[in-house]
Amino acid sequence: MVRITFIDGQHVDVTDETVLIGINNSSNSSVGNNNSFYLQEEYNSQTDNSAALKKQDKLKGIASFILSHHCFSIGNNEGEEIFMTTAVKSIASA
Repeated sequence: MVRITFIDGQHVDVTDETVLIGINNSSNSSVGNNNSFYLQEEYNSQTDNSAALKKQDKLKGIASFILSHHCFSIGNNEGEEIFMTTAVKSIASA
């Protein structure tokens, strides 16, 4: 298990069953309105079967995931809380 601790002291424990969704800011040039904002799901550990997270040890896999996205959510349901990656204080084995 890996524990993600945020700067406010809150933490989230990530297990092999935890679904991680990586989200990045994206512009949608097809709309033609540069004042619009879009978030795009870039990674889903459920779809990927966590293969990208398992390429290294679990701790380094989660750290790489955090460093690769602007924000992330835990769980695959609509309306899940979105965490900003800049709010992560530490990642440690728990």
